[in-house]
Amino acid sequence: MKTWKMLLPVPFVAALVAMMPQRPQGSEDPAVTDVSTVLRVSELQYVDMQGKTSVIPSRNVFEVRMLEDMPQGIRLEILYDNGDYSLVDAQALHVLRSGHEPMDVRFVKSSRARSRYPKLP
Repeated sequence: MKTWKMLLPVPFVAALVAMMPQRPQGSEDPAVTDVSTVLRVSELQYVDMQGKTSVIPSRNVFEVRMLEDMPQGIRLEILYDNGDYSLVDAQALHVLRSGHEPMDVRFVKSSRARSRYPKLP
């Protein structure tokens, strides 16, 4: 008889948890979602704030995030296949599709609040 007293509260607690309000799926605000596309790219070129052009071959680049809400220019977050990370303030970005060894690279248009800056321990 004591076992019944112990087992009755368990389903009751489970029912209470199931009745708690939950956020409906797909309720994310569309204004804060990132716009992304995948392009076949051979290399990236960017012009930094001092006017110097840098070239990055696409063979190790996994994703390029363009953070647009900067006061001047754009901020590029470059994520590499091996986990490396680059953060660059730039005036311009050039995407070169023709060339040797083109690779698929994800380009994401986002904001500073949604940055992928690595968390430090």
